[in-house]
Amino acid sequence: MRGVRTSIAVVAGLGLVAALLYYQRARARHDGPTFAKEIAPLVHAKCAPCHRPGGAGPFSLLTYDEVVEHSPEIRKVTATRFMPPWRPRAGVATYENDRSLEPAQIELLARWIDRGAPIGDARQLPATPVFKDGWQLGAPDLVLELPEAYDLSGEGTDVYRNFVIPIPVDRERYVDGWELRTGSRAIHHAILNVDRLGLARERDAQDPAPGFGGIDVGDVQSADGLYLVWTPGKTPAERSFERAWRVDPKTDLVLQLHMQPTGKPERVRPTIALYFGDRPPSRPRMSLRIGDMPIDIPAGVANWVGRADWTLPTDVDILSLFPHAHYLARSVKTWARLPDGTTKDLLVIDDWDFAWQDLYTFAEPVRLPKGTTLAMEVVYDNSAANPRNPSRPPRRVRNGEGSKDEMGNVTFQVVPTGPNGVALLREKRYRGQLAASDTARNHYNLANALADLGRPEEAIAEQRRALALEPGLVPARFNLSVLYAARGETDLAIAELEKILATKPDFVDAHVNLALALKQRGRSADALVHLAKAVAIDPKSALAQNNLALASYEAKKLPEAEAGFRAALALDPANWLAHYYLGNVLRDRGTTEDAAKEYRIAIGLRPGAREPRDALAGLGLN
Repeated sequence: MRGVRTSIAVVAGLGLVAALLYYQRARARHDGPTFAKEIAPLVHAKCAPCHRPGGAGPFSLLTYDEVVEHSPEIRKVTATRFMPPWRPRAGVATYENDRSLEPAQIELLARWIDRGAPIGDARQLPATPVFKDGWQLGAPDLVLELPEAYDLSGEGTDVYRNFVIPIPVDRERYVDGWELRTGSRAIHHAILNVDRLGLARERDAQDPAPGFGGIDVGDVQSADGLYLVWTPGKTPAERSFERAWRVDPKTDLVLQLHMQPTGKPERVRPTIALYFGDRPPSRPRMSLRIGDMPIDIPAGVANWVGRADWTLPTDVDILSLFPHAHYLARSVKTWARLPDGTTKDLLVIDDWDFAWQDLYTFAEPVRLPKGTTLAMEVVYDNSAANPRNPSRPPRRVRNGEGSKDEMGNVTFQVVPTGPNGVALLREKRYRGQLAASDTARNHYNLANALADLGRPEEAIAEQRRALALEPGLVPARFNLSVLYAARGETDLAIAELEKILATKPDFVDAHVNLALALKQRGRSADALVHLAKAVAIDPKSALAQNNLALASYEAKKLPEAEAGFRAALALDPANWLAHYYLGNVLRDRGTTEDAAKEYRIAIGLRPGAREPRDALAGLGLN
């Protein structure tokens, strides 16, 4: 019979005879719940995802023998709700990743164990769940790892480290699934961000060790509004285009690891699997973080309360939330106060556990109107009676990055549903950050939000303030040049771009934009020089290739123009304008049929465009 092969090892502390009697009683009882009929399906669904070979749990719970061996522990930890690790209070909201046991299921487990853990009719045993070896989402399209391993000391305090990982893609792609393998139990949690400006690389280059330190990643961004976080026991989200995020050849991943020494040296080098889809999400998303209130908890205080709130400037759907605090937190609560004065609880955790933080995804998005206030409260216990207090005796605790310091925040992932929703949320966020800290980065980010809202004068003023505080902030100077160009102030745009290239001569987009501005001033030869430099710096820049080809065409350099447009289309085949201009080049070179082919491709990509239709008609074709 299945599951009755290791009698002595099954029940620790029992002799051989006692163990055999235990199993005889287990087989004899069929008047209550049995493993085969009721318990195995429950354990497989709620416990096995972590408790399996290679899983996050310390032992496996796939077979009858394994479950019986650990049945005393199972009874205890389920009765106290320590396991499965699910902290939210029942009945507050419905989350799609709920691992909790219902009271009836806890009682069922207790009855089965108390009655001798009968196996029941072996013919009713469900198939043992099969978990994929390796990546849970299947074979990845791309596997990345840290460029260099990080050696974590076995002693000391928490370490926050940010690792820059280039993505070897040759074109724009959409990541609709991702998975992390930590390879080390030293990692408490991980957050994955993206950097499209190379700023994280610059910080990495300044630090002699792999990556760069600290919890502040600077101007690195969330992945198109997604909060990509890994915690122990978290399973990867199913692939979905609505969770997709964009990468391109200029994108770096930035993986922040919160590491805790384990008592022995650890070589940390996680790997990341990426899965590529074929379309972008249908709606924009954004991550909002509230909290980070000043914390100063005297030693011995058992009920210190931290609160924060934030009022929405637009309608949103809340998709998920991620609360964060350290060891002293006893309870966490977040709720929404609607414009009509009513409140709606979003998450309540009565027994916070630093070791089991999670991302809570709502089964259905929570719709909240403009004017709703998101609020949070964390109650901290800095007394000796708190069994999780890491300081003995208790000490004064303030804000800080270490686990013995404290934090308190909640990160919401939202989909704005009102007009200009993302820009309005960003404007409010950066105005709040500016009120707290007058930095160049905050002015720069506010300027970008204002530009997206169609308020160029305010945006220009903010970029100027950013540069007054930090003249070397290249992204601010570049965006200021774009604002000048859009306003028709070409000479001002040229001046800013020339300042950039004086200190950053390999900035491809600055060469391209300077060429366009010089062309407007009738300096076509100078424009060609800068476009040629852009292509030489980055031959994979479709923007540079396309503009160089166009400039060559206008200069009647047809062979160079043809080669340039073909190079641009190899990088971006869906560029209808490049197909149209390539058609013009081929027409002018006398290859009519090839020209017509390019015009037809352009029409297929952009049916409403008149230029390729007129050109095709000009050839006497349709």
